[in-house]
Amino acid sequence: MVDYRKKMFKRIYFETSSSDDEVVLQPQMFEYVSDQQSQITHAHSNLQEVPSSVLIGNQKKPSCGDRISALHESILHHIMSFMPAHDVVRTSTLSPRWRPLWTSAPCLDIDIDIDIDHFDLDRVKFNKFAESLFQRWGIDTLDTLRLHSFAIDAANFWIDHAIKRNVKSIEFTEYTRWEPFYLDPQLIEFPSPYLRSLKLTNVILVACVFDQLNHACPTLENLQLSDSTLDFPEISSRSLKTLEIIDCTVLKHLLICTHKLVSLSFKGSRCGCTLKSIFLIKSIVTLCGLSNAKSVELSVPVRQVAFARVTPNCTMFINLTSLSVGEWCLSNKLSPLIRFLRHSPMLENLYLKLKYDCEEEEQPIHMAKGISFEAERLKKVTIHCTKGDERVPVLLEILHANARSVKHIDVETY
Repeated sequence: MVDYRKKMFKRIYFETSSSDDEVVLQPQMFEYVSDQQSQITHAHSNLQEVPSSVLIGNQKKPSCGDRISALHESILHHIMSFMPAHDVVRTSTLSPRWRPLWTSAPCLDIDIDIDIDHFDLDRVKFNKFAESLFQRWGIDTLDTLRLHSFAIDAANFWIDHAIKRNVKSIEFTEYTRWEPFYLDPQLIEFPSPYLRSLKLTNVILVACVFDQLNHACPTLENLQLSDSTLDFPEISSRSLKTLEIIDCTVLKHLLICTHKLVSLSFKGSRCGCTLKSIFLIKSIVTLCGLSNAKSVELSVPVRQVAFARVTPNCTMFINLTSLSVGEWCLSNKLSPLIRFLRHSPMLENLYLKLKYDCEEEEQPIHMAKGISFEAERLKKVTIHCTKGDERVPVLLEILHANARSVKHIDVETY
């Protein structure tokens, strides 16, 4: 925060007389009135003009100097949306005006780990608090539920409770140092015409639960799955626009067929050999119907990426402008990469993230001869690799020969 008192004193000039060295302050030289100071002065004068009474509902009540309480209820609820639930509850002690407000706030942020002094990962204390909170919540609709839990089965009920209150956004995180939380299909019913955004971290998702997200959530646009175990065969929501799969264990071959999808990100955190990455190597990801996608990232280790229903004249990725792929794209003489390039006429940016972990088998590239493709709009290529990767010169030769529109090729080492 700027201390304007210091600014003021720095601008005071001193004049010393030659006779007795007496210091004289020259008032005409107080040049501290900057634009910022003027704004503060103006704001201060406005505050002085605030009436001594405010209108709350249909009644005019004294403001008593508490101007925050005079704000409209929707503004106070918006302020509460940035606060953890236990702090929201504490606002009821501020004044009679605040006492009932927390029970109608449209956002619930319940985090067992956010305040070490409050819960200290005490599951019993956290469970009692959350149960009491849901019982006293006084509204039929809920905009947002953010729930960070720790091995508490009741979390299934809390999520289901929010869905039944027409929640629009759910962010659920199971404590990441604990085993994944099982989203029980007997306790949670996901079908909702209101749910727009869903973020799940460290959970187990089975097919009978995910089928509801695919077929019974017609407004679901944003889906993020992190550090989770995925046990379902396809993602085929007709409304989904953004899909992120981060550090997930994929137990089955996965079909991604979402016609409205604009952004797809399937990536890992590059943390070395893990159980998740081992499973991912065994999985095949099949892409289908992504004609609206503008950004695709497939940098996670996978055994194979397949392209369903692709014909020689098909432009499967007709709107794709940004593509990020991993080591797998160099297999079979760059066949997967070339397939992308041939079916992405609008592609402008290409990111190649080559081998970085010991579980990835390095794909050899011996020569550039015989490899051809067109990439008329490609402008920038970035290659991420280990230092001294002997395949980089071959890749550069292939790119220069076939993508003549490229203006920048950057090589960055890990």
